[in-house]
Amino acid sequence: MPELSSDRAREIAVAAQGLHLRTPSDGTAAVLRALGTIQLDTIHVVRRSHELVLRARGIADQQARAFLDDVPEPRQFEYWGHAASVMPLDLWPYLAFRRRRFLAQGWSGPDVDPAACDVVRAAVADGGAVTITDLGGAQGRGWERSAPAKWAAEWLLATGELVCVSRRGFSRVYRSAAEVVPDTLRHDLPDIDCYDHLIAAGLSAMGVATADDIADYFRLPKPAVRAGLTRLPDASRVTVRGWAEPAWVSERALEHGELDEDACTPLSPFDSLIWHRPRARRLFGIDYVLEAYKPAAKRECGYFGMPVLSGTEIIGRFAMRATRGVAALEGHEVIEGHDPGLLARAARTAAGWAGASLVLPAVAAGAS
Repeated sequence: MPELSSDRAREIAVAAQGLHLRTPSDGTAAVLRALGTIQLDTIHVVRRSHELVLRARGIADQQARAFLDDVPEPRQFEYWGHAASVMPLDLWPYLAFRRRRFLAQGWSGPDVDPAACDVVRAAVADGGAVTITDLGGAQGRGWERSAPAKWAAEWLLATGELVCVSRRGFSRVYRSAAEVVPDTLRHDLPDIDCYDHLIAAGLSAMGVATADDIADYFRLPKPAVRAGLTRLPDASRVTVRGWAEPAWVSERALEHGELDEDACTPLSPFDSLIWHRPRARRLFGIDYVLEAYKPAAKRECGYFGMPVLSGTEIIGRFAMRATRGVAALEGHEVIEGHDPGLLARAARTAAGWAGASLVLPAVAAGAS
């Protein structure tokens, strides 16, 4: 079985994710196609996470801002990929297994009122596209916002009757899947076909990965991934020095473009390069936890810790908040042996993405 060095594995992984390539990405559609799924999140203390993912891959500011806007011919949709995600519309048929599972087994969300489902169906049929506000709104804040119509709409989305291909502000716009998804994509594929396609897409997006990594990428059953890998034509089994488990490498990923070793980029903590902690430990030797959900007194870095990718290594992280045109660091960590000035450089980049002026702590400013 061929062996890869840990350095080579990092090169393959970074390039497969479209990071630090000397040839820039060709627009948001190309980035989404390469990644397969971009996770969404409500945290907005620097930029929306999906915008940070796009900016890290060289996408211009206005294109990143417009990523979730409505377009005449939709190219993407929101669904449960890796958590709540945006995916290319071409993946719609390959999520059939998940829609069937919701229909057969239900979900972990609140009980859904059948009468509310009829109200939502009627509203979509009448208006063509509706938001929760159009349906009467919801009470509460953030993930806790609730109303019968909200959960009815989410259930119809989960089971494939509705689809979300754009947002207004940051509110989902619900449409009829029968009206929006092209006929060529609206067919039920058997589970095995769904799994095989998503396994291939996940491995392509990661370049080199274990079966566990691939299962995590689209949240697939691990037994299905292990079985599917044996059927994958564009993959080779390898060992990676220092990894306890065998890995698989995408043949296309071995022929990646040239990397810029001098590039230094801040990453969203929800970036697909680092979102699976066991993989981040193996690739980069880091074990970062998003501390937004920890009490302030227990945070080691800060609310929104952004890892910094320098070349093909993670050199540390910083936590930033941008408010009224000023970006301040709550905390920062530099991995021993790395240049703190690179952390300050990445922080200036993130502040620029936020349209803010950076205020550095004395120790970080001195390193810049």
